[in-house]
Amino acid sequence: MTDGVARRCPRCTAAAEPGQEYCLECGLRLSSTPAAAATPAGAPPPAARGWLGPAFLALVVAAAGAAAAIALSSDSQARESIVIATGGNLTLTETSTLPTAPEPTPTTKTTRTAPATTRPRPRPTVSAFATWPRPRRGWTIVLLSLPQTGGRDAADAKVDEARNGGLRRVGVLNSNRYASLHPGYYVIFTGIFETETEAVSALQRARAVFPSAYQREIVP
Repeated sequence: MTDGVARRCPRCTAAAEPGQEYCLECGLRLSSTPAAAATPAGAPPPAARGWLGPAFLALVVAAAGAAAAIALSSDSQARESIVIATGGNLTLTETSTLPTAPEPTPTTKTTRTAPATTRPRPRPTVSAFATWPRPRRGWTIVLLSLPQTGGRDAADAKVDEARNGGLRRVGVLNSNRYASLHPGYYVIFTGIFETETEAVSALQRARAVFPSAYQREIVP
């Protein structure tokens, strides 16, 4: 029988009476087997076995946490996701290089050429007042005859009108100086021709400006 064997609490080593189930000091449940008989040789005492379980559990939790941290660190170093502007993810490894933005495409400035301005066609250059060579005999086209009583300015105005109409070699004859003309008139003429045929060939153009024009021989 073991009831007469002295016992001690394996936790606080307080003395326990034979048959006592709980330690009166720390409340640990006592085994019915004495401490000396229950503990084999070389085994840790009951007090040591009380904290081995929690310590082993803490060691296992710490090891698991360290392993998880190492795995997360390795994964974050090996791969990295970067959100790109066009959408989606771009996965980079340790040897990858960061993407660079494309170079801007240079734009060619187009120079617009202003449309050419249509300029009015210049009027044909006309000569100054024509002067009949006094000793010369020939043919001309009479545009209009004005009485000298109206003044020379009226005759000069008709010369300007004929020149503005595109006629060339336009001038004024004083009829008093030519035998083939009636005296007392200013005769507005265009052209100096050798023959009547030449004068007739230019008559149509003269009549486009002065419809009553006609050919006439000029005799000094």
